[in-house]
Amino acid sequence: MNNSQNSDEDSSGSSGPKKLKTEWSKSYSEKAIEMMKKMGYKTDKGLGKLSQGRLEPIVAFQQDGRKGLGLKLSCDKQNTEQWDSQSEIISIPENIVWLNNDDDSFERNCNLKQMKNWMRFGSKQESLNNENLFCDSVLLNNILKAKTEFDYLNENDLRNARARSNPFETIRSSIFLNRAAVKMANMDSMCDFMFTYPKNKYGTSLLKQNELLYFADICAGPGGFSEYILFRKSWEAKGFGFTLRGQNDFKLEKFTAGFPESFDPYYGVKDNGDIYDKENQDSFADYIFKHSENGVHFVMADGGFSVEGQENIQEILSKQLYLCQCLTALKILCENGSFVCKFFDLFTPFSVGLIYLMYKCFDVISIIKPNSSRPANSERYLVCKWKKANTSVICSYLDYVNSFINESRGDDVIEIVNLDLITNDCEFFNYITASNNNIGKNQIIGLKKILAYYQNPQLRESRQSEIRKQCLGLWKLPDKLRQAPEVKSPEKIFEELLGNWYEDKVLLSSIPVDLYSIETLHKNIDSIYDWYFVPIGRGETNLNSCSIFLSKSRGNLLRYTDNKKWEPIEYIFEISPKSLFYGEIVFEYNGEGRTQTRACGLHIIDAIILGGKDIRRLKLSDRIKMCQKFSLSLNKPYKDGNIGFIRSKPLYKLEKINQFFDEMLHYTLKDNSQRLGYALNDKKFFVPGGILFFSEVCHLFFSKMSSSRNMLYYFNKTDNKSYYMDSMPSALKNTLYASFRNSFIRRMLWKWTNITQVEKHGIQTDSNLLYRRDIYNFVYNKQDSVIIN
Repeated sequence: MNNSQNSDEDSSGSSGPKKLKTEWSKSYSEKAIEMMKKMGYKTDKGLGKLSQGRLEPIVAFQQDGRKGLGLKLSCDKQNTEQWDSQSEIISIPENIVWLNNDDDSFERNCNLKQMKNWMRFGSKQESLNNENLFCDSVLLNNILKAKTEFDYLNENDLRNARARSNPFETIRSSIFLNRAAVKMANMDSMCDFMFTYPKNKYGTSLLKQNELLYFADICAGPGGFSEYILFRKSWEAKGFGFTLRGQNDFKLEKFTAGFPESFDPYYGVKDNGDIYDKENQDSFADYIFKHSENGVHFVMADGGFSVEGQENIQEILSKQLYLCQCLTALKILCENGSFVCKFFDLFTPFSVGLIYLMYKCFDVISIIKPNSSRPANSERYLVCKWKKANTSVICSYLDYVNSFINESRGDDVIEIVNLDLITNDCEFFNYITASNNNIGKNQIIGLKKILAYYQNPQLRESRQSEIRKQCLGLWKLPDKLRQAPEVKSPEKIFEELLGNWYEDKVLLSSIPVDLYSIETLHKNIDSIYDWYFVPIGRGETNLNSCSIFLSKSRGNLLRYTDNKKWEPIEYIFEISPKSLFYGEIVFEYNGEGRTQTRACGLHIIDAIILGGKDIRRLKLSDRIKMCQKFSLSLNKPYKDGNIGFIRSKPLYKLEKINQFFDEMLHYTLKDNSQRLGYALNDKKFFVPGGILFFSEVCHLFFSKMSSSRNMLYYFNKTDNKSYYMDSMPSALKNTLYASFRNSFIRRMLWKWTNITQVEKHGIQTDSNLLYRRDIYNFVYNKQDSVIIN
């Protein structure tokens, strides 16, 4: 066909160039033959010394796919497949069927010794041909047969046919580093966003107020699942990753949709990411519980490896991977937590037994095939919702099975749950069988469709563009391509973050009011109930004690200096991009005396924007809570390296200033000097050099304590009226609390220039200094209750 087309094209044009080319080729051939004749060549003899050698031309090497050399399929064989477009049913969104488990007696009625007796052993399986207990036997044979046919097809042409035939193909990886991220977005959506916004069985949030969403991503390099979660939740989630070291490791530097500062890879005590190793599993669990005492809210597992040439037994080859992913999830999940794990075929008693045990560990499970998973492959996902309180026996049993597989030199584990137990549980047995049959039927349709598109390159799936738009909208993903982050100047980023605040540069250049006397306290503080304070450092790090900080990108932190320029920080702090906050870098000390060590820590005082989340108009106490949550998300306190620690300053009410000083302790520094230090929550401390005061209430209001109702009321300086919170008009409530700017430009600094200023029984020797006793007396006179010690 191609030759005739070329002939038609040549005949339609000028014959001049063709004639010239022919004459040149002929001339070239004659010259070559003349040269060869001079060297003894004869036209009817071979080129060897004794005239041996072949006379016919050598045919170019052509091999199609993994077919044998020289194999030619007949035209009849290649053109038998016909595609019926009506056989393919597309559901958007997908139908999801849940299987409930209301029986809590399983762990009570089973013990480890009994469970060990369930195991059945045999030689390693090499085929799925007879594994039809949990599916239709004809269907199984058709799946295996259809897969086998693809072994004889050209890989490039097959890949092209798959791309043309899949209605969901053009979604690809969307804005993420790979397709796995889109699958997670798809599954999160079809499960009513149960992973990114988890709820308990009563419909209320599983997260406590201001609690981070903790998750784990296992066998998951390069990290597409986690990039999606961080895209959806930003720094309000904290992830822990576990995967094999090497070429399939996490590619955090390629996270652009969700930034990786809140993600913490860990590779187990063996530091290799081998999930088959019990010590690695347990150390990963220990690492997580150091950060979150209850475990993670959900676990994702997407393990897989190349099974090229053995696709029909992928389930058998993956059995230990299935097992260890489920086992690790049970070890790290909190009560009511959820789990999603990739499986392939689920035909063998081993795989079904594992699903059965997971079914007993959770209130609800489902086996789903998301649309973003290519229809023709055997991939599916097990979704488990609401982990039960006690799963320790099953954990111990799976540990035992895994240990046997690791140590076995002969027999393989064929079953891990007594088959009678599974088949007698009609609801579970019917669910597994129906799932295998439904997914299998759709897989055969997908395989036939690819084969038809392979045989007919003119076929195109016309719905790809429409389906892409529909799915991205349903999954709440932007309809755009992945892009590298744009490189911008600090000023440009600053302008974009501040928006309508940008023109008011007083925000950057304002300095705090100096509290140097009792008179300045009375002048600036109408009500002690409106004011809070934080301790600040002594300026030991050769930086300004407090600055505005801007995070451009990972490890790229800038501070605004006195000369009105953005300068890079010499220390490494991993802060989420699009963060603008007020803070300081201080020395944090560990130990006392000669053995004392110190390291720089970044202390956040207040914030405007954290990782793109605008908090500037929240009230002060709520902003500080967000700063605490932010620092908790970013910190990796158990990691070795030179990454600095990030904290949020402790916030105290002015009326509780005595409590703050009571918490201060005397420490001996390396130079043997004694200093009052503030203890941090990890056995470290820092030495304050003063206190910064902030008002939570806008300058147009101040509060008073009502003696009749024993509650605060607010006086409006504009209309000279007073309001209790429950009777205040909504319009006034919206202006009652100070924004970051309002609070920031009114801040006050009590700087400690003499250690006697803050000693409990310090002697007041300088009338130009403000002493601890002065603050106590001021607070005492501003309230009804006595707080002086």
